[in-house]
Amino acid sequence: MAEFIKDLELKKINDIVNKVNKIFQKVDVFCSALLLQAWRRIYFVSNKKEVYTSIEKRKGDCMRCGRCCQASCKCKHLAYDENGLSICKIHDRKPHMCKIYPYNRDDFFYHLKHTCGYKYD
Repeated sequence: MAEFIKDLELKKINDIVNKVNKIFQKVDVFCSALLLQAWRRIYFVSNKKEVYTSIEKRKGDCMRCGRCCQASCKCKHLAYDENGLSICKIHDRKPHMCKIYPYNRDDFFYHLKHTCGYKYD
């Protein structure tokens, strides 16, 4: 019986550790995405010509998954159509920083880089 109780306690401890790890992972993703958003704006303002030159070299297409729109905080203008593809509810007035994502090979949310439809050589 004591062994059963010990196993039960270990299971509870493992569950708590797993939950804490998931929370820390979400906090890490949120903070890194927030920092990247600040960096993106600073870089864009100081390197506009380079940004537009780089966008011309971008290959691929947006997959309309919406993950970049939710990288740190879910965009309030994000919606999904009947096929599960993301749509911007204010597309004709979409924020400029959204229109040009990603504008170079370093302008990816690190947790999305390998799943994004856009690529740079």
